[in-house]
Amino acid sequence: MKRYPDWQVRMQAFVRERRKMPFAWGRNDCAVFAADYLEAVTGERVCTDLRAHTNAREALQTLERAGGVRAIATRALGEPIPVVRAGVGDVVVIAVGKREALAVCNGGTAVAPGPAGVVAVPMQQALAAWRVG
Repeated sequence: MKRYPDWQVRMQAFVRERRKMPFAWGRNDCAVFAADYLEAVTGERVCTDLRAHTNAREALQTLERAGGVRAIATRALGEPIPVVRAGVGDVVVIAVGKREALAVCNGGTAVAPGPAGVVAVPMQQALAAWRVG
């Protein structure tokens, strides 16, 4: 998977587009957010099987079948890298309460979908990372 030469501009546009889009299962949850981000910056469509759920129960079943968010990221991006080596534009897993969620590294923070739009959490909450491109 290779990033477009203007991936930074595409990343900014993607985050700006999602800035006020609320979390929605199967439309703007963490897995769909990460997959849509990857398509925006690489042109590659990944994890198309993660869009069929419409509620939390179905999403958790889908995640369980896929092996969890780490397995989803590994399937799309290859082996993880140390979190300390994650750079802007890489995909990370963050802690969200007792669960894990996919997010995108934006420097000192990671961005992910939240109840009212994109939220930023400190990269200190990142548990795993994958290089994009």
